[in-house]
Amino acid sequence: MPTRRDVIPKEFFRHIEETDYDLALVTGDLVREESMRTAMPPLPPCHFVVGNMDYGSRYNFHEEVQIEELGFLLLHGTQLRPRGNIEQIWQMATRMNLDVGVHGHTHKAEIKLHQGRLFLNPGTISGATGGWGGKDDATFIELEVTGITLKVHLFHTDWSIVKKSEICFTKEDAIMIPYRD
Repeated sequence: MPTRRDVIPKEFFRHIEETDYDLALVTGDLVREESMRTAMPPLPPCHFVVGNMDYGSRYNFHEEVQIEELGFLLLHGTQLRPRGNIEQIWQMATRMNLDVGVHGHTHKAEIKLHQGRLFLNPGTISGATGGWGGKDDATFIELEVTGITLKVHLFHTDWSIVKKSEICFTKEDAIMIPYRD
C-alpha cells in the first residue's frame, strides 16, 4: 500500500476491528507502513519482516516468534526460488527447530503440512497482485494458539462474498499433525 491497493475489504476491516488480537505477524510488502496502518483498524503488537517492496525498511528478513509452546518462523520469501518454495522454508524451520513457517511473497493463501512442519501463507489482505496493479481476491489468516494446538482460520473474499475455513493442528512427537477439534 498505497501503490497497488489502498484499502482492505470492508468485511475484513470490520472483523479485525471487532476482534481482540494479542499479536499480528506481517509478512512484508508494506511499501509504506503508514499507508498500511491507515487502511487497517488499530493493530496489536506486531512482528514485521521486510518484503521485496519495502525499500529502506528497518525490519529483518526473518524473525523467530514463540507463541505458547510453538515456534514460528516469519519471513517474506523474497529469497526463495521459485517463489513459495516450501522445501527451502522447511530447511530453515528445521535448522532453527521451529514448528510453523509463516511466509508471503506469492500473494496467494496457502496452508500446507510438509514433513512434520506447518507452512502458512496469508496471501494478501488488500487483494494487491504480484506486479500488475490490479485487484485480486483478498485473504488473511487468523490463528488461535493454545499450548501445542493451533487453529488456522483462512478468510477469503472475491470482494463480494467472504468465506471462512478452519483447520486444526497439534504438535505430537515434535511434528505437526492435523486433528479434529
